[in-house]
Amino acid sequence: MQQQSPMEPYENENPIVADYRDQSREFLVKSREYLASGDLHQAAEKGWGAAAWMAKAVAEARGWEYTKHDEFFTVMYQAQDAIGDDRLRGLTAVANTMHGFFYTRKRFLRPEIIESNISDVEILLDILQPLTEGA
Repeated sequence: MQQQSPMEPYENENPIVADYRDQSREFLVKSREYLASGDLHQAAEKGWGAAAWMAKAVAEARGWEYTKHDEFFTVMYQAQDAIGDDRLRGLTAVANTMHGFFYTRKRFLRPEIIESNISDVEILLDILQPLTEGA
């Protein structure tokens, strides 16, 4: 990654980081749209996708490894260490639960739980986003 001098503007951010971050936010919007239409499986999976893609943005911005699904947790632990926000522990679990909902039979899914989890994922994105800025 090319270094910027302190005099250069930060608008020249890493396009890969921006792509991951933007996709994360798009997945969050899609998650709510699927929830509103009653497609609970897709709502949950897009909620998970929002968290996973923001974690990819953080990993890319920080130079951390994230090439496999299980590295999501490693990135989240590193993010918690970097910013010291204990909420990340619980929010990480919520995001992972959303992924699991995709494989759950519909009759066991509860829209109010998925809606609450989507809100938690949004908090997660807001906490992580500063780790992606200026990269």
